[in-house]
Amino acid sequence: MSAKQISVLLISPDEEIFAAIETSLEGLSNCRFTGRKDTVARVNGTAVALSARHDVVLFDVDDSSPELLQTAQQICDARMPNAIIIALASEDLPLEKARQLKKLGVDDVLPRNAIHEEIIPQVDAIRARRQAQLPAVWGGQATLGKLIAVGKSRGGVGSSLVAANMANELQSKAGFLKKTASNSVALVDLDFQFGSIAALMDVAESDAMWRMAMEGSIPDSAFLEQAMVKSPCGVDILAAPSRYGPLTAIKEEQISAILDSLKRTHDYVVVDLPRALVEWITPVLTQADRLYLVTDVAVPSVRSARKLMDFYQAENPALEIQLVANLEKKPIIPAAHHRAAAKLLEKDFAFWVPRDERTVRESVDRGVPLEDVSSRAPMTRAIRKLAHETCLSLPPRVGQH
Repeated sequence: MSAKQISVLLISPDEEIFAAIETSLEGLSNCRFTGRKDTVARVNGTAVALSARHDVVLFDVDDSSPELLQTAQQICDARMPNAIIIALASEDLPLEKARQLKKLGVDDVLPRNAIHEEIIPQVDAIRARRQAQLPAVWGGQATLGKLIAVGKSRGGVGSSLVAANMANELQSKAGFLKKTASNSVALVDLDFQFGSIAALMDVAESDAMWRMAMEGSIPDSAFLEQAMVKSPCGVDILAAPSRYGPLTAIKEEQISAILDSLKRTHDYVVVDLPRALVEWITPVLTQADRLYLVTDVAVPSVRSARKLMDFYQAENPALEIQLVANLEKKPIIPAAHHRAAAKLLEKDFAFWVPRDERTVRESVDRGVPLEDVSSRAPMTRAIRKLAHETCLSLPPRVGQH
């Protein structure tokens, strides 16, 4: 996409929001601002017509309105191709309603009181992506891949192993000897300092991410073509750098650009998150269709998982988080510590991945997926089930194969 003029529409009765966004955009030659100082309900059908003519649509959410979801659906249905829809809501907006807005096609739900902290930076980031000739996120999901984040409650819990093998299984290989991938999958190692994906998938480490961070450049498709390596199992890998660099060197707009580009070219983008809570993971959390939080059931790990869940959902209230109990077989009858963990987390474990030291050791030593070591091993079957249910609930792109 060229750096053509970007049009921004704001529908909000809030004078402060209106003035702040209008001021932030005035004087920019590549940006056209249109505003309506009113509620979506009072603007009525005009809101839908306006939405069909703008690249970015921000509208104020009245969570007490019975027509909120219907109006949001109409705005999303009328959007331009590649347009971005952002809802501005109060901090008290129920989590379930935020999730419903996301399911309807709203790309993001931002707190209306965080004008300078979140709303304006988000609009600026969208403009930066357009100027970098990178596609923006389209919430319609018809031609975009799904973004799946994998987090960890502590170091050594095995989240990278889960991410790598889930990425392999998401390919849904078919045909004779299951060699033909049905889905295209990218795996991004964002553990900038201690990433292990390259070793797990038997690909060479790359300094591309390090150079990008040090130079401060916005990555484009040419960068990804050079930086990504296809693993022997078929997954496209963006590996962590082979040398250390400061975590603060990476910028949010760089991560956004990488994710935007990969979602246009792959059915699934799996992101292995660092444990460090750095600012540049925000684009992952805001764009993620699902986050798997990998943990064990030890008390320190469960407490850490609880804090991480609170942090992740503060960044994106609509984010769907599923818990993966790694290195533990699913109990027939939950023990006391299992029940205590579920109570603290206020959520049951969605998946259990049993310990399988022999298969894991051979997989890690050879740099191959668990599937290549033993397709019947308990851990292989557990991660295959995780990937299968992911494909069912988050289907691949439509009409891309």
